Amino acid sequence: MTRFVIFFISYGVFVISITQCILYLNYRTLGYSWYAVIRFLLQTAELYIALGSILIMISIIYNVGLSRSSSS
Repeated sequence: MTRFVIFFISYGVFVISITQCILYLNYRTLGYSWYAVIRFLLQTAELYIALGSILIMISIIYNVGLSRSSSS
């Protein structure tokens, strides 16, 4: 049950973060170059939060850590 809750919390954080990153692409319509927009995206916390949440989801899906049985 705990893994289920952690997965959905990290999924929600991932969706919110990626939405923010997509909204930052609107700077392109304001006349900024792709280089400036990508450089700005690399400096935002939302990108790194999205990467962290995707790592948490992958670790939960592939059962990395949090094992229920002992290995003895």
